[in-house]
Amino acid sequence: MRIEKDHNRIPQGSSERFIPSHILKDAIFSGMGIRIGGLSSAQKGFIITRQKKRTYHILIMTISGKGKFHMEDNTTVISGPGDIFFSHANGQGHIHQPEASPWVFLWLQFGTDQSWLMPPFADWGHIPCHSSSNIFRLSEILESILDEELFIFPETNRLQRLYAELFMIYLQRELRIQDNAHLNRYRNRMNQLWQAVAVSPDKTWTLETMSHFVGLSRAQLSRVCTLLYQKSPGEKVKEIRMEHVFSLLRYFDCQVSEASERAGYNNLSNFSAAFRKYFGCSPRDVARLS
Repeated sequence: MRIEKDHNRIPQGSSERFIPSHILKDAIFSGMGIRIGGLSSAQKGFIITRQKKRTYHILIMTISGKGKFHMEDNTTVISGPGDIFFSHANGQGHIHQPEASPWVFLWLQFGTDQSWLMPPFADWGHIPCHSSSNIFRLSEILESILDEELFIFPETNRLQRLYAELFMIYLQRELRIQDNAHLNRYRNRMNQLWQAVAVSPDKTWTLETMSHFVGLSRAQLSRVCTLLYQKSPGEKVKEIRMEHVFSLLRYFDCQVSEASERAGYNNLSNFSAAFRKYFGCSPRDVARLS
């Protein structure tokens, strides 16, 4: 899949609330490199397309529902409540849309000339959620900034600036810029590993193979994976395989037997059982939706 240009489709029932321009121009947000941002509630049919090699980084925090990201390399990733998706300015393009409606998310675009945010990935990835309560608090603070636009009171601008300052404090806390500095060197290697798995999901990805790929011992790989994703390496591989074949069955008219092979299964019954356990439905149920 190749994305040539940005495209938005906002169906009826969906909503987007943007941070006011005067707030973005204020020293608090502009000083942190935030170019634009807001809160979105996405219903079925909502699609945002972003091309590669942009002039800004993208940060998307899921508040409720689920979002799905389709990357140009055909990787598919699901974001649930508390998940933080990051896309580097020089990374590949992607499409994001709701997986479970309504998908409510907070989004920000950062300029590449700011210095406080060290991009955790050279392409894209999920930033581990430090505290789901921080994510919800961020959305509430941003809602307060947006709601103040409806009033004309002498203290409105001052309140918005205070909310903006509070927002940035919680954002920095959630991204853990300083606390996570020692993990940044692992993130790119892990992201490259998951991209390799997505390209060749049928390959036998043993713990030894993966540890050799990222240059870590098996014990180190397991610790880093659990710390970054709250999953073992094997669970992460299974997640990528299942999301990959789900997309093939749902959107690309793929046969169940072919999907089984693509997911690295030699036995169709084992594949069907694993698929049902992961999604709660059979592969044939999903294929019928295509």
